[in-house]
Amino acid sequence: MSDNVESQSELNQVGGAIDSPELRLVVRSYLESLRNITETAKIVLPHLAEWLQTEVQKVDEVVRKYAPEGKAGDEIVFDNAREFVEFSGALQRWDRLQSDKSLPLLSRSLFMQIFCEFDAFIGRLLKAIYLKSDSLLRGISREISLVELLEFDSVEAASKSMLEREVDSFRRDSYIEQFGQLERKFGIPLKKFAEWPEFVEFGQRRNFFAHNDGVVTDHYLSVCKREGGDVSSLVPGERLSVSPAYLARALLVMSKLGYMLCHTLWSKVFPGEVSEVHDSLNSILYESLEDKRWRFAVGLSEFALSDQMRKGVSEVDLRLRIINSAIARKFSGDDAETVRLLRSVDWTASYRDFKLAILILEDKFDEAISLLRDIGRRGELLHQEAYHSWPLFERFREREDFYSIYEEIYGEPYEADSNELSARLIAENKHEKARLPASANAAESAKLKKGSSARKTTVGGVVSLKKASKKSAKERRVTVDAGQASAASQRKRGKSD
Repeated sequence: MSDNVESQSELNQVGGAIDSPELRLVVRSYLESLRNITETAKIVLPHLAEWLQTEVQKVDEVVRKYAPEGKAGDEIVFDNAREFVEFSGALQRWDRLQSDKSLPLLSRSLFMQIFCEFDAFIGRLLKAIYLKSDSLLRGISREISLVELLEFDSVEAASKSMLEREVDSFRRDSYIEQFGQLERKFGIPLKKFAEWPEFVEFGQRRNFFAHNDGVVTDHYLSVCKREGGDVSSLVPGERLSVSPAYLARALLVMSKLGYMLCHTLWSKVFPGEVSEVHDSLNSILYESLEDKRWRFAVGLSEFALSDQMRKGVSEVDLRLRIINSAIARKFSGDDAETVRLLRSVDWTASYRDFKLAILILEDKFDEAISLLRDIGRRGELLHQEAYHSWPLFERFREREDFYSIYEEIYGEPYEADSNELSARLIAENKHEKARLPASANAAESAKLKKGSSARKTTVGGVVSLKKASKKSAKERRVTVDAGQASAASQRKRGKSD
């Protein structure tokens, strides 16, 4: 969470339309905003529903006090004015509760906010791309009067003002038209993804909430049908709503859409930044695993492993991406796809670290213990902190023999003081480049292919250790709110959980 807050701060400092924010910050800011909406929904909606239920129960208790069940037709006699006022007040409260719209209004508001964030994201994304490319910026063609032009202090200021107008004009169009413009502008298909019909329906529903109180019209139905959506169960005049499941799906699809759109345009417009593109793809995927957002990680991995996104990726990074994608599948309950992913690559000549990951994902823990002992204190990619933070070990950490082999290898218990561990790892790695346990650098790929003496990269590192410690308090809070883990399971998962 803290890393994303820092990214948002950096994004704000660059000033949006004045300077060009890094594309990685643009997509991270968007994804964090949608995550905030997700957390709000998970925390607030259940509490609001519980509160409403409690209020209904209070009213019911008062009504039953004066009109016991089975005596609905009997005349109610009150001993005094206080009892009459109490009963009358309960009936009035019941009428208000019956017409209460707080839950559907809040769900609708959260749904609408998704598109506020998406509109802001696509504006920042386009500004960042244009401001990084002189040819795109110079290609903007807009009319401007001489009076307006003379008001600018420089050609640069005039150019950026025209960019603002270009983006504002773009955002006034429908989402279907926006994607059509982007396809024509950048010469790349952007609508050919499985969730396109859902995205169109989400956008149409957002429009009809804003302008027609959510009432279905023939226009809504025709647009959705034309773009491949299934709206056969809806009829004109029906009022749309936002159920918890619908909201969750919208958040998932819109998050994946932002991830896909940013990295697709980034790789297309700036082919020289292929390494940065893949670092961003892998890091975001890995962090979704750290946060145990398994279904979200599955969605990201589907795109990250597409043919388009495999171009230019190093062999080590691709294999790490496959392993992390398999982790997402495994923990989301899709064992068949986990096996298919693992068998899509020949691991024979791979690092032992990869072979260890495969054994763990296949639940071959006895063999994994033996290989752990063979790898020892430091593997080709693994080092000590990874056993605390890499989600690969999520279920392995539920076994007692994991703690035994860990102590055998490192000479200290798994639950040693985290501050001491952090300090020592920082000292051990002070001459190394700290990196997220998501991808390897180009030197590592050269080492794999040519046997160079490049330093070993690690799955895990000082950066991710710091991040895990910063996020631990929030993750504990979410875990307690969800009521999903006992103290015993938290101990087994380790302090980074």
